[in-house]
Amino acid sequence: MAEKDQKPTPKRLRDARKRGEVVFSSDVASTTVFAVVVVSMWLGGQALYSLLRELWLHATSTTLLSRRDDRFAELLLHTGEALLWGTLPIMGIAAAAGIVGSLFQVGGVAAWERLKPDVNRLNPAEGFERIVSTRNFVNLLKMSVKTVLLAALMFLVVRGFVDTSLKLGYASPAAIMTAAAHMVLVAFGWAVLIYALMALVDYTHEHYEFMKQQRMSIEDIRQEYKEVEGDPLNQSRRRSAHFEAVYASLADRVRMASAVIHSARTAVALQYLGETDLPRVIARGEGEVAAQIRRFAGEGLVPMEFEPQLAERIYAEVPVDQAIPRSLFAPVAKLLRWAQGDE
Repeated sequence: MAEKDQKPTPKRLRDARKRGEVVFSSDVASTTVFAVVVVSMWLGGQALYSLLRELWLHATSTTLLSRRDDRFAELLLHTGEALLWGTLPIMGIAAAAGIVGSLFQVGGVAAWERLKPDVNRLNPAEGFERIVSTRNFVNLLKMSVKTVLLAALMFLVVRGFVDTSLKLGYASPAAIMTAAAHMVLVAFGWAVLIYALMALVDYTHEHYEFMKQQRMSIEDIRQEYKEVEGDPLNQSRRRSAHFEAVYASLADRVRMASAVIHSARTAVALQYLGETDLPRVIARGEGEVAAQIRRFAGEGLVPMEFEPQLAERIYAEVPVDQAIPRSLFAPVAKLLRWAQGDE
C-alpha cells in the first residue's frame, strides 16, 4: 500500500467538506458560549440583581411570614417569573453564541451523508481502536490539564477572597450579594482565559488530525488528476488534433490575406477586398501561433512587414473577422498601399 505522505489537494478537501468532514473543535464552540454568557451576566448584572432582590424581599416580607398558607402560591409564582426572566435571555444568547461559534469554524455545511447509518460503527474492533487511539489520549491529556488549571484558579480566587468573606458577616444583604457577584465574575473571567487557551490548543490539534487523515499518496494524486483532467495520453492526442485543425485553418486564412504585420511577439493577417470593404483581421496570434502565421505568409508570398507598435495594437484591440477601427485607418491604409506596390 502506497504511503500517504502528500498534502491533500483542494479537490480532496472540497470532497471531504461535502461529506461533512471538516475541522471542528467542540472546545471553540463551548468557549464561545461560556464567554458570551459571562459578558451577558456582567452587562445584565443589575437586572439580575433587581430580580433576586425583589424575590428576596418578597420571601422575607412580614405579610408572607404572617400568612404563609395564603401567600405561598404567590411566592411560587414570583419565583417562577424571576427564574423565567433571569434565565431565558441568557439561554437564548447562549444558543446564538453556540451557533455562531460553530458556523465560524465550518461555515454553512449541509452534509446529508452524515445522517446515513454506518454499520462500521457497530464493529467492536473499530470501537476499541478508537478508544485506545492517540487522538483520545491527547483529548484526555487536554481535559486533565484543563481540570488542573480550573482547580488552581478556584483555589487562588477563594484564597484571595477569604478576608473579604470574613468581613461580610456584619454587612448588609446587598453588600453580601455584591461581593459574591464580584467573586463569581472574577473567577469566570479568568476561566474564560483558560478555556480560550485550551480551545486554541484543541483547534490546532483537530486541524493537525484532520490534515493527517486527508493525506494522499502519489497514486491518489495521479488518479485524481486522471479523473479531473483525463488520461494524459488522450489529453495529449486531443491537444495535437486541436492544433492540427487550428493550423490547417490558419494556413488557408493567411494565404487569403492582403498583408501580414508582426512584432517579435504577435502577428496579424489583414485582408482588404477593395474600396467597398474595410480592412479586417482574418488571423492573429502570439508566440507559436504568430510564428506559424509568419511561416505561412512566407510560403504563400504574402507581403509581410515588421511594425511592432501597430501589430501589438491591432492584436489587442481587434478580434478575428472584425474590421479595424477608424483610429487605425491611416496606418493600415499606408501598410496596404505598400503591400500592393503603390508606395
